[in-house]
Amino acid sequence: MMSDIHDIRPKRRAHASCGQDPMLLELGDKVRASRCAIGMTQEELALVAGVGRELVIQLENGKPGVSLGKASLILTTLGQRLLVAGR
Repeated sequence: MMSDIHDIRPKRRAHASCGQDPMLLELGDKVRASRCAIGMTQEELALVAGVGRELVIQLENGKPGVSLGKASLILTTLGQRLLVAGR
């Protein structure tokens, strides 16, 4: 199990196609770090959240097109929530 998000990010991005939006990439990094911190695989997270594994992969890679509802299911499963902050 990796304890630091900086250990995760380079390995994933070296071989995976990622989105370009910095906010989605940050969200994906946080989802991956939370999942790894509790020792879940992408497949386990998908099963518990009621979504497909491909959706978890897309979210972790910061890909656009993941619905807010599906992202919320994943975040809730991880004990997280999405907050909207003003600028």
